[in-house]
Amino acid sequence: MQKITIGVYKTYKNAGNLRFHRTKTKKHWRHYFIEIDEDDENDYSFGTEWVSALKAVVLKRKQLYKKTFYCTDCESVFTSYVKKNQNECDECPNGCE
Repeated sequence: MQKITIGVYKTYKNAGNLRFHRTKTKKHWRHYFIEIDEDDENDYSFGTEWVSALKAVVLKRKQLYKKTFYCTDCESVFTSYVKKNQNECDECPNGCE
């Protein structure tokens, strides 16, 4: 299973099912990710987990963003997960160079 980090945010722990937070709750880091099955690329699931402050810093640096790219060789539009300031995708999913 491959984990793609979507975001790392501070949220209230034990806030319950309320739209507002309770006054005695504290904020903690939460890791949001997509788990992709290596055997079947179309099989994926969304997950979350609580992480420490140090692990949150590491995960934020590895965070990927979903961006849309255009391939000039095969003239197709595709989406890919890349780093924040990356404007080019490494390879086209259609297999052209």
